[in-house]
Amino acid sequence: MSATVRTTKTYSSSSSSSSSSSSSSSSSSIPYRSSRWPARFLVWTGIGHNLVGALNRKIGSNFMDAVRGGYINQFSKSLPRCNALWFLMVGFNLIILGRAVDWYLFPGEQEQAPHAALTDGKEKSQEERQQQMEHKKRSLVRSERVVPRELGYWCLGVGVAGAVALPIGGFYLMIFQGAAILLAK
Repeated sequence: MSATVRTTKTYSSSSSSSSSSSSSSSSSSIPYRSSRWPARFLVWTGIGHNLVGALNRKIGSNFMDAVRGGYINQFSKSLPRCNALWFLMVGFNLIILGRAVDWYLFPGEQEQAPHAALTDGKEKSQEERQQQMEHKKRSLVRSERVVPRELGYWCLGVGVAGAVALPIGGFYLMIFQGAAILLAK
């Protein structure tokens, strides 16, 4: 499996004059920019999936029965409890996948997390962090990494197979997610 990786560039938010000859020498007039919304859509789908499961009487009550029973080895005793566990695990896996896609597309921005004091094994000084924040205020960092198209094909395939098998389910969201990844410029 190979993925296309391009370097991350910084584009100034203020407009600057450039000659037409310099813009015609680039491969396209609009640089590739990966947005955050496909990753966030995966996270939102996972959160929604777990909310539906928690609010669904059959899934939520079976899961809570297993928790009240001590949680350990409580799911192998009954198929409805096992189904409840897997329903919720799918939601958490969607959240993890969405976060992984976000971290892949925007690796430098993860330094903004409140507990991320170390980056590349070196602690940033307060002055370096302030300079970085000022730089981000002046410019817009855009990822030029591309989500592998294979992920789009997998989402599309799982969504179509699930929607055909269970038309009343939420598999249509995976179809939209797969199409969004495949149609991204």
